[in-house]
Amino acid sequence: MPFGGPPGTDRARSRWLLAPIPDLLLGCGGVYAVAFVVLSVAGAQVRAALPFSVVPLLYLVTSAPHYGATLLRVYERPEDRSSYAIFAVWISAALAISFVAGLRSISIGSWILTIYLTWSPWHYSGQNYGIATMFLRRRGVEVTPLAKRALHASFVLSFALTFLALHGQAPAATYAPQGLSGMVYQLRPIGIPMSVVGVAMNVTAVLYALSLAVAGVQLAPRSSFRDLAPSLALVASQALWFSAPALARQWHVLTSLDPFSVDHALYTFVYIAIAHAVQYLWITWYFARTSGRASSGAVFYGRSLLAGIALWTVPALVFAPGLLGRLPFDAGLSMLVGAVVNLHHFVLDGAIWKLRDGRIARVLIRPAQEAAVPPVFSAEAGAAPRRWIWPLVSVAGALSVAVTLLSVFEDEIGFHRSLERGDLARAESAAGHLARIGRDSSAYHLELALYEMRNGRRGDALARVDRSLALHPTTSAWLLKGQLFEAEDRWRDAIAAYRSAVALDPSSAFAHYREGLAWLRVGEILEARRALSTAAMLAPDRPEIEQLLRQTLRARPVDADRRPPAPPLPPAGRPGG
Repeated sequence: MPFGGPPGTDRARSRWLLAPIPDLLLGCGGVYAVAFVVLSVAGAQVRAALPFSVVPLLYLVTSAPHYGATLLRVYERPEDRSSYAIFAVWISAALAISFVAGLRSISIGSWILTIYLTWSPWHYSGQNYGIATMFLRRRGVEVTPLAKRALHASFVLSFALTFLALHGQAPAATYAPQGLSGMVYQLRPIGIPMSVVGVAMNVTAVLYALSLAVAGVQLAPRSSFRDLAPSLALVASQALWFSAPALARQWHVLTSLDPFSVDHALYTFVYIAIAHAVQYLWITWYFARTSGRASSGAVFYGRSLLAGIALWTVPALVFAPGLLGRLPFDAGLSMLVGAVVNLHHFVLDGAIWKLRDGRIARVLIRPAQEAAVPPVFSAEAGAAPRRWIWPLVSVAGALSVAVTLLSVFEDEIGFHRSLERGDLARAESAAGHLARIGRDSSAYHLELALYEMRNGRRGDALARVDRSLALHPTTSAWLLKGQLFEAEDRWRDAIAAYRSAVALDPSSAFAHYREGLAWLRVGEILEARRALSTAAMLAPDRPEIEQLLRQTLRARPVDADRRPPAPPLPPAGRPGG
């Protein structure tokens, strides 16, 4: 018997949470479906119009509020804090301790990152499945035990495809970013042999298709397409987010499309995260309004935004270099904050949203007129929250919004565009402002050093390189320092700089090559041969390295005027990019 009684206006309204269009766009993944088409057709143009430097703004208006909505759901009311105490207090404290430990240990931080990237698709899949089930139950669709198991299996198997891609020996077929450029933390895949991954993904793909077919055969005769449409949209969203990209990259098909391209995985990852956040805000707003927790969408969004952005920003400020931390924001601090905040969200979300909980089902499954303001959620239930907490959160959130906006403006406009037009004073000023709000970066000092070097001021360039290395040592900074020493014929110092670059990145053929050249200049043939052999092995497509190596095998130093030209210095890159 369908919920909501006989057909009519109330029955029609009970089929949706807000209305058909917002439910399909926000709750069922329609927004990402549109983005998928646009990125597939005009990915390069979209990336040019929305560069990665604006990502903090996208997160500010979508992801931050979705974390904040969970915080309000768990912490705002005394009865909720009591009900979820083990999650709200003890597990939260454990995660806070793990965050501090991750700052002290690259290994611990990398494992935190790995757990986050592995859990994330499971969390997204669980939300998609829960909403798909909610729509079926809300519309009174008869879901047989077999249909429910098959539908659930399809979401689990979709996650399994991503898990296999993520944890192979050469994890390239994943929805998540692999090359975390400039970060000290890296994904630690389990290392499943790729031969096993290939077979397992093929088998999983077959089971995935089979489970969807069984669910369709079970549900189709018992309902109309209109009743199934929202759930089908969620199945399609799950496929676009996880199953299709993983299989496309594994099978090397359609990888010319931006959403399936490994080269643009990080960009796609952000859009999927935004789609998930929008979906979460959609359902939490409905829950808050229907259960009497919020009467205004603007107030609900504003409070969620302030709470969520404070959770993201305050730890990064407190543990910035110069205060309690040593790791710059772009070198891993931001990533570790994000990983721990997400894990906290996953834990709380798993505790508070369960359709088998009668209180939750009363709001999300029953028609609105039956679900409105149940007594357990009434405003009078429990004691009033402490009066000082919300003003404190509001101030912290407002300051965090200001920090985010200022950091985006000063990074893109104040620093990079100023440096591009040669306004060194404005770029220096922007770097100083960014440092004062916890966004100092070794890359800023390195870019300033490159600017000084190109303008013939080697002394100033060397001083800026030293500032970059003091903040956070990078391979690019040591390489630039070596070249500056070369320009002053300080070959032993150049060798030391190149060896430091090699120590940070043993896979850098350029670092080994420059080290080999420097050894030749001081007449150390054996050392030069060792460095150049490694460079030739790492870069077999560079004939100038092989040519120079053959000369060292004849045990004769290379005249400075006859050296083959060195490859150009790799760009310093922008912070976090």
